[in-house]
Amino acid sequence: MQVMLGIMAVIIFLLYSVYFIKIINGSHQGFELEILRSLAEWIIVKGSSTKTYIWAMFTGSLLAELFYFYLTLVRIQNPVIIILTVIIILIEIYHFTLIAVGLKRFFAGKYLLSQIFKWRLERASTILLFTHSLLVLIVLTFY
Repeated sequence: MQVMLGIMAVIIFLLYSVYFIKIINGSHQGFELEILRSLAEWIIVKGSSTKTYIWAMFTGSLLAELFYFYLTLVRIQNPVIIILTVIIILIEIYHFTLIAVGLKRFFAGKYLLSQIFKWRLERASTILLFTHSLLVLIVLTFY
């Protein structure tokens, strides 16, 4: 389980590092706009099948985060990491709920693509997950 947690922490760390650096440098708005443009182009190219793909990606992301947090809570006995993990889980429940509502409204034609993402929350989530994965890697390496 420790190896799996380490692998997942490395993946999260690497995936979020690009956005994290953009946030720290203050250049996140251009990056976020590029994400929206790329998503819009992908939706246009894929057509009606995008709904299935997007919900599958949403579900996969949710399951991956659940598994990562489960492994963290089971494997790491550090009380600070446990409290931080629980706080991030609560924030991510809120985050995933807002995304799910946004996606549902988007596919119902009630939202524009740009309304799905709450960018302040996206940035907060990125900073928290990046930091959490770094702390998990440090704990796994040194303790």
